[in-house]
Amino acid sequence: MQDAYRYLEETDTTEVQDFAAQAHAETQARFAESAHYQALRDDIAAQLRDERQIPFCQEHRARMYHFHQSAEYPKGVYRVCSAASYRAGMPDWQILFSVADFDELLGDDVYLDGVSHYVEQPLQVLLSLSVAGGDAAYTLEFDLASGSLVEGGFHFPPGKNHIAWRDENSVWVCPAWDERQLTASGYPREVWLLQRGQAFSEGLPVYQMEQEGVMVNAWRYLDGQGAPIDLIEAAGGFFTKDYLQVFSDGHTVTLGLPKDCDIVGYLAGQLLVQLRSSWQRANQTYPAGSLVAVKLNKGVLGAAELLFEPNDKQAIESVETTKRFVAASILDKVSGRLMVWKWQDGRWQAQAVPELPGGALEMTDQPWGGDVLYLAASDFVTPLTLFALDLQVNELSVLRRQPKQFDAAGTAVQQFDAAGTAVQQFWAKSADGVEIPYFHVGRPGGKDTPTLVYVYGGFGVAELPHYLGSIGRHWLAQGHAFVLANVRGGGEFKYWHRAAQGRNKHKSVDDLLAVLHDLADRGLSSPPHIAIQGGSNGGLVTASAFVREPQSMGALVCEVPLTDMLGYTRLSAGASWIDEYGDPSDEAMRDYLAELSPYHQLGKQPAYPPALITTSLSDDRVHPAHALKFYARLRELSAQSWLFAPDQGGHTGNGTQDETAAEMALVLCFLQECLSEKVQAPPK
Repeated sequence: MQDAYRYLEETDTTEVQDFAAQAHAETQARFAESAHYQALRDDIAAQLRDERQIPFCQEHRARMYHFHQSAEYPKGVYRVCSAASYRAGMPDWQILFSVADFDELLGDDVYLDGVSHYVEQPLQVLLSLSVAGGDAAYTLEFDLASGSLVEGGFHFPPGKNHIAWRDENSVWVCPAWDERQLTASGYPREVWLLQRGQAFSEGLPVYQMEQEGVMVNAWRYLDGQGAPIDLIEAAGGFFTKDYLQVFSDGHTVTLGLPKDCDIVGYLAGQLLVQLRSSWQRANQTYPAGSLVAVKLNKGVLGAAELLFEPNDKQAIESVETTKRFVAASILDKVSGRLMVWKWQDGRWQAQAVPELPGGALEMTDQPWGGDVLYLAASDFVTPLTLFALDLQVNELSVLRRQPKQFDAAGTAVQQFDAAGTAVQQFWAKSADGVEIPYFHVGRPGGKDTPTLVYVYGGFGVAELPHYLGSIGRHWLAQGHAFVLANVRGGGEFKYWHRAAQGRNKHKSVDDLLAVLHDLADRGLSSPPHIAIQGGSNGGLVTASAFVREPQSMGALVCEVPLTDMLGYTRLSAGASWIDEYGDPSDEAMRDYLAELSPYHQLGKQPAYPPALITTSLSDDRVHPAHALKFYARLRELSAQSWLFAPDQGGHTGNGTQDETAAEMALVLCFLQECLSEKVQAPPK
């Protein structure tokens, strides 16, 4: 097909910017000018600013560091309190810097993307300040003690750079501020070691990969005793890479690890390795999906030990190390549990841990040099609880509980009433007979129940049963339902990702449609009352379902999506995702990707339900053209098509609380109008 909208890929032109601005203004006028919208927006913003929300922190030397946004500081401040005051529930916050101050300094619109403390001297930090909320960011060295930039410190221009501390006077630099430094995917291909006081050109070049690769990264692990190890990850594909150890003179040795594994920690002279496929070595097979500890001595791998092997309904969600322990968050039928091991008597021994809630269980921060593990637990209807687990004494304590704040009598309404709300896990049979799990959250309803189905389904990322917050307050509380579809392509089970990768990517779409059919078959809802929502890869899955079976749904919310699967490799970071989707330049894949591509499949159905497509013109990960082109073509076919396209926010919505609230309120107004004639004001 001739691409009539290819010009929308040139987002720097006035023509494209005017196109996006006009469409965005139409959407705003349609959904964001009512008193109902304004009430929703203001209420959501108030929830985001509620000081009773748990402040998640980094802990360094008995001090708790936290990024905080408010009405007074919309871009946020970085602040600190003592660990004692934090645990007592009365934090003595002190502001260290305001993000907005860097706008004038840099002459740019920047947002805080991260703060990297040098753990042995935590008042030394590297600030990552993203441009307009995108992935490209400045890196600045900042002294928290003086509250000022370090003169002559480690400062780098904006780019998709990877900068990491090596020690207090040197950093690993993977530069991406010059096109000559980039891979075809737009990420760094070089590794440099830079000493304090050196200009970048004076640094030590350590490694360079071919331009056809995806990216390189370099960092230092410090085990609990302070013993260092320097590593390079050279990713030839999104899921394939070589790991190299770097020695003090700059020479490297490639480690004999499987190309599709991930190094997830370092402790007791051993690498913690998570396997994607089985690993055969020394007459022993280590199964796919497992966590393995491997001894490392000067670039040579030694004995390995299997710590955990998931079954077919399990997966390792994350791994962390403390001074003496390895901890893993394990998904079991999409519910979290904790496992812990300690190196003693020459082997890894599993440790008993206190019982923790199921649902979404996440490790939030592990202060370096200690054995305290911070854990956040929630489920769809249970607000977050923050735990501290001291692994040395096996003692669990509650640090914070985010309150349920809905009062049935109408007082102190902050979240939503979970009373009478049922959470059930169902299984839908996909086109190939595989059972697909999904969670249904809501009060008893019927075929006319407005139901929002959320999906991601890609890159091995698991979707967990997190507390629903604003969705609970402004959707469930109205008697509506929410569904989380754990389709293939995600990381919920051991083989779940590979089952919908490459030539099998369509199975993510099959699975989503199976969930929609199952909802209708069970009488929980019906197509006119079902909306599907997904972002990024989830935007691809939802848009593909939308163009394939528009009759199976009543609305689409498609956020920062991929839609042009024949052109995605030439747009922004698209070339890095060939491992996930396949290469459209390969004749064997081109026809398959054309069938999957929502943009190219538009127009093959007689009618489409209402659709809201979102992007950000500052998105430098998934190119805005995916959304713009899909919207432009769809608008030709359906007047009930809308575009939300602000200038800021990047791919992840890295902006202010007001911007977050405005977008969420608009989405809710769109859904309420499309799926239900009954529109209620937000709770008081």
